Amino acid sequence: MSDYLIYCLFCFERLETILTALDLVAITWYKTEVVPIIKKTSSTTPEFLHAYRKPSYHFYKRVGKTVPPVRDPLLLKSATQLAEEIREGKTKSEDIVQAYIQRIQEVEPFINATVDRCFEDALEKAREVDSLLASGKYTGKQLEEEKPLLGLPISIKSLLMVKGLRCTGGCKYFEHQRADEDAPSVALLKNAGAIVIATTNVPEAAINLETLNNVHGMTRNPYGTNRTCGGSSGGEGALIGAGASVFGLGNDLLGSLRIPAHFNGIFSHKPSIGLVPNGGSFPPEMPSATPLIFDTEIMKCGVTGPMCRYAEDLVVGMRILSSERGAKLNFGQKVNFEKLKIIYLKEFYSPLAPPVEKEIAIGLANAVSYFGETHKVPIREVKMPWLMDASRCAFNIIFPFIESTIDVIEKTKGSPLNIKLELVKYIFGKSVFSFGCLLMVINSYFPLFHKKSHRPFYEKMVEEWIQKFDQLLDENTVLLLPTLPNTAPFVRGTFPYLLGSCYTGIFNVLGLPVTHCQLGFNREGLPYGIQIVGCSNNDALTIACAIELEKEFGGWRSPGEV
Repeated sequence: MSDYLIYCLFCFERLETILTALDLVAITWYKTEVVPIIKKTSSTTPEFLHAYRKPSYHFYKRVGKTVPPVRDPLLLKSATQLAEEIREGKTKSEDIVQAYIQRIQEVEPFINATVDRCFEDALEKAREVDSLLASGKYTGKQLEEEKPLLGLPISIKSLLMVKGLRCTGGCKYFEHQRADEDAPSVALLKNAGAIVIATTNVPEAAINLETLNNVHGMTRNPYGTNRTCGGSSGGEGALIGAGASVFGLGNDLLGSLRIPAHFNGIFSHKPSIGLVPNGGSFPPEMPSATPLIFDTEIMKCGVTGPMCRYAEDLVVGMRILSSERGAKLNFGQKVNFEKLKIIYLKEFYSPLAPPVEKEIAIGLANAVSYFGETHKVPIREVKMPWLMDASRCAFNIIFPFIESTIDVIEKTKGSPLNIKLELVKYIFGKSVFSFGCLLMVINSYFPLFHKKSHRPFYEKMVEEWIQKFDQLLDENTVLLLPTLPNTAPFVRGTFPYLLGSCYTGIFNVLGLPVTHCQLGFNREGLPYGIQIVGCSNNDALTIACAIELEKEFGGWRSPGEV
């Protein structure tokens, strides 16, 4: 507890001191010093510079815009529907790709979600698909089995390698880096016939709740541009939520698939550990760098998974992504909900996590009631005070990743990072690092959350948690709980909500499958959802429950029409 308080006080005290001091001097040297910096780094200047650059800044934090509503009927169909229409010759792949290109061009000025756009290449591939189908060489049944996503445009989180496209991790030191090959998960989707239309933005080094970096700028929420899209799969969440992508691929270490899905009103699935191939992700591995995971079972928790607007698309996505390892999981098989058992958790007992917002609590209660009343299944509330240390454990997971990322950066840079110098440079808008990344780097040098001496303690704790969850969950039982206790915070205001990631990070530690299910919208029109957790390798059941809830509660709705 004391570690958390010290960390928070340290960060807020230093930031407040810096901003107060700068407020006193900024006006006097604004024209001679600040304006040139703004012109050179308009998308990456610190918060205080944005304040003086735009007098309406504080008002803007309260009033945001939504992206234009979706009007093209093609954009309102699921990936499953579109792929079927392509195979049957009802709709041309080129028309679908063109529709998504136009939508991306329409929403990008609002959300800034993409890193690379391969429009011409995508259109060329779509025409090849249409020509192949016109030749009559393959039957629809053959294509459904061999190329289930044939001709379908998709987006990929830029943290994952797509051959020929940038894989920068939002880091200045890697801004010119391009992938030499596809990540294994990307290759699976391409082999299934999917066409990559764009890659999407991430937080710097993928270690922030907000998608912001000094290479590609800030990505914003399609339901309110003054709100964050989350991270680290924030660009994917924003692009899909805006109706500018029908299916995407991301990865998840502490909630990076589920948090952006929660903030952007879509669906996502964190697979069971070992089900979907990992690899081919930022940072680039170097022989002399620290291993990306420390040598215990606790760190085998990063996974790759699908993101989409329609829950049924999680089925086809997981069939493809798990095709090498999950053939027996029966994705899409009809579920007998009468055998289902529901347990639910209203909130975590974490002292520093934000309280659960009223609308989210009501949404969870409605989802639980739906299963109880419609399918007459047994329902039981559970309390887990033993998870009080979940956030501390979660941060002990991520900091070894940060350490190895810093190690790779230092090897690339050729010298150790000077933290004090970087802080001074940040004040004057000259640092190559974003503020969120700097805070994490500071903690790696002056550990408050993460201490190597604590690792054996957390290893033992996780073993105990695994045993307790084994008792709670069986093949017919799912756990429902909030994905996060809050809806999307304001941009540049995510730090107080950071510890809410204990709601998601714990399930990475445990290796359990989790489906994020979009449920509804609060009074401000911001989306929210819940997590559906199953026992290991019971991914098909959690997805089936999300499909069932989508039918009742409506799922994704176009921004501008909420």
